[in-house]
Amino acid sequence: MAAQDAWVARWTAWCERIVAPSLIEKSGPIPSESKEDIKARERVEQWKDDLLRTSPMVRFMVKHLALIQCDPLTPRGEHASKDAPQKLLIASCPPDIAGGFSPSPPGRPPSEAGILLCANRLFSKAHLEDTLSHEMIHWWDHCRFHIDWNNLRHHACSEIRAASLSGDCRWTREINRRHYGFAKQHQACARRRAILSVRSNPMCKDDATAERVVDDVWDSCFHDTRPFDEIY
Repeated sequence: MAAQDAWVARWTAWCERIVAPSLIEKSGPIPSESKEDIKARERVEQWKDDLLRTSPMVRFMVKHLALIQCDPLTPRGEHASKDAPQKLLIASCPPDIAGGFSPSPPGRPPSEAGILLCANRLFSKAHLEDTLSHEMIHWWDHCRFHIDWNNLRHHACSEIRAASLSGDCRWTREINRRHYGFAKQHQACARRRAILSVRSNPMCKDDATAERVVDDVWDSCFHDTRPFDEIY
C-alpha cells in the first residue's frame, strides 16, 4: 500500500506543479519547457482535438464515460469554471513519469480522475488514438466498477480489457512489435500486455504473481466487452 501511495503522490505532485499553466485551454507554454517540448505538446494537442471530432473510438468512449457521470471533457471539481484544470493533461514527461490513467484522489468522486498524455512519447495521431482509447477504458472501469488499483485482481482485469478493447492488440500493432503469430494472437497480446502492466504495480512482488493474477481473472475479464457490444 505504501509503495503504491508513494507512486500516486509523486504523479499527483508532478501534475500539480504544471497543472496551473498547462491544463487551462490556450494557456501558453509550461515553465521550463524546451522548444522541443512546446512543439511536441502543441502537436499532440492538435491531434487530440482532431480525434475528439473524428475518431469513432474516442468519441464512443467520451460518450460512454459521460453516461456514467465521468465526462472526460468537463473541468475538475463539482463547481469548476471553464478556466479550471482539465482532465486530459498533455505534457512532456520526465523519465520517472510514465503517463497514463490517474485515479481520483481518495475520498473524491471517480469523475475527478484524469489522463496524462506524455507528448514526448507519442509519435503519431494513430498512437495517440490507441493510447487515449486504452486509458479511457481504464477510466470507464474505474467509474463503473469502483476499482481498487492496489488490488492486483482489479488491476489485472482492467488491463486485460484495455489491451483487448482499445485496438492496442490489433494485428498491425503486433506486427510493428515483431509478434507474428496468427493463432489466438489477440488473446496472447492482451495477456502479455496485462502481465507487463500488473508487474509494474508496486503491490506485485514478482513475474510469477503477475502471471498468476492475470490467469485467475482472464476468462471473466477478457469476455467482458462493456461498453462495447463485441471486440472490434
